[in-house]
Amino acid sequence: MRTHTARGRRAALLTVAAAVVLGLSACAGATASTVALPEQPDGDLPSASAEALDTALAEAMALAAAPGAIAGVWAPWSGQWVSAAGVTAPGGSEKMSTDMRFRVGDNTQPMTCDVLYGLVGDGTVELGDAVSDYLPSIRGLDGITLGQLCHGTAGLGDFSKTIGPLFPANPTRQWSTVELVSDGIASKRTGEPGVAYAPSDTNYAVLGMALEEASGSTAKELYGRYVFDRLGMNDSLFPEPSTLEIAQPFAPGWHALKAADGSLACDTPKDQTLLSSSLAFTAGGVVSTLDDMNAYVRSFATSALLDDDLKDDAWKTVSLSTDAPNWQQFGPGGLQMGPLRGQAGYIPGHISAMLSDPATGLTVVVMLNNSTAGAGFAQNLAMKLASIAAKATPAKGKELPVVGLPWSEAQMTEKLVAGAVCQPEG
Repeated sequence: MRTHTARGRRAALLTVAAAVVLGLSACAGATASTVALPEQPDGDLPSASAEALDTALAEAMALAAAPGAIAGVWAPWSGQWVSAAGVTAPGGSEKMSTDMRFRVGDNTQPMTCDVLYGLVGDGTVELGDAVSDYLPSIRGLDGITLGQLCHGTAGLGDFSKTIGPLFPANPTRQWSTVELVSDGIASKRTGEPGVAYAPSDTNYAVLGMALEEASGSTAKELYGRYVFDRLGMNDSLFPEPSTLEIAQPFAPGWHALKAADGSLACDTPKDQTLLSSSLAFTAGGVVSTLDDMNAYVRSFATSALLDDDLKDDAWKTVSLSTDAPNWQQFGPGGLQMGPLRGQAGYIPGHISAMLSDPATGLTVVVMLNNSTAGAGFAQNLAMKLASIAAKATPAKGKELPVVGLPWSEAQMTEKLVAGAVCQPEG
């Protein structure tokens, strides 16, 4: 672990450097990616594949009661498919567009880990550093390391399961991050630190707090420095808690609240367009776009943002559970599903998922603007779209790669039907 004195000097230097970089960025405008990413296809996917993807997206929208969706599939050997389907509001007429921003929810978590690994590469922190050294005033963090928070093995309870159900009814409330993490820490532990994976938004909120303390920078500055600027994600941002409205173009989001009898108020979903990022902090507060998430998930899958000597450590995966198939693993803030890497996200108003194959470059990003069905629904949809695209006919001069997905389109369709919400009676 770095000493507090060295850490303070490093933080001061990084703060000065960040000020210079931010100043230059303000003068230069949009930034271009400085990171090498897998190639993207030039043309469109064959019509048969595109039609199958259109159908899959439309069916999923109906099953999720989502008025709109944004999706993209990129298969380097064949082509690309990009879609903005439906409208921005139930019963509305404003059409969705592919340049609309949306809240990415848990897809923020691998970005938080990228910040961690960036600070490790800079020598500011180490993966084995005790979290309690950075956050001594927060009780209940003894024996937990920064690396365990990133890889989901810290054993902390999940505040999204306890106070998270309150968020959709009052999305504009500004939450104290300490209040969120304290609730998670006070919840039942999922295990001893370092033993097994368990999903917990508390991990990534605590990690964000620790990295702010270690670096002397805000989370907004850290995402900009280590993720957005390096990848040219010019339309992505980490809003301040008081910034409830996102600059246009933005996709409004919706969520069906539970009525007193426990049923969903499907006919009157609540508008989640105005929302405070404080309800998720570094576990889910990032806002992005289809194109930016395409760039991000390709970088995540290939560890493009990480120093070479850190890449193997980052992808030492752990099983999702004791009864999960061995092709379902968890890495640095995200999933390894067969050959694909990515994550799925929920935040009131939006569910989304991103997947990319580091070997073939097959990439999928999808967002639905009704969050009632949850992140797992978006993940299953992304896996279905990947299954369709994996069979796309190669373009002239290209060969069909062996993607080797351990699931079928039909299996994902079954999961989507099982996860449907707000369906018409009869």
